[in-house]
Amino acid sequence: MKKQNKGDSHASARKHKRLFRIGIFAAVLLALGAATVIAKYASPVKEVTASPNAAASDDGFVTVNVGGKKIRVNARTMQQGPLTQEQSQQIADALTNNKSTAGLVEVKHADGTVEMDLQGRFQNVMLAKQNDDGSVSTACVDNPEAARAFLNSTETTTGSGSNRKAAIKE
Repeated sequence: MKKQNKGDSHASARKHKRLFRIGIFAAVLLALGAATVIAKYASPVKEVTASPNAAASDDGFVTVNVGGKKIRVNARTMQQGPLTQEQSQQIADALTNNKSTAGLVEVKHADGTVEMDLQGRFQNVMLAKQNDDGSVSTACVDNPEAARAFLNSTETTTGSGSNRKAAIKE
């Protein structure tokens, strides 16, 4: 029978520890590299470009293209300007027929439950606007009249104010 040399077992153990540490270090580097690549491609930068006729108007606003939409912004602060009549109308029109039940179909299941596809109806929209004094007013509306009233009002109300009644009204 041969005796095993104790020096060989200690050297082997050290070699295994060293290989283990190198493996852990390589795995950490690989994980950091993968996280960097994922972060870079997961959050694309939206380009803000000035339109060809982005000359500042008399009121200090310019039209810029943000994510495919043209908006008016203050040329100095880059904050969005007041809504145009067309933008206000688009918001209000999105709520047209919001409470209509026409065409909705109930599906009754064997367990007694009833299912209905609301087809995007019966939704509320949260609106916010900056007041002349710099404060922000908000409202939760569910019909075009309440949206128009909030967007065209000049009073400063925080919360839903009178528009809340319109949202609750059945």
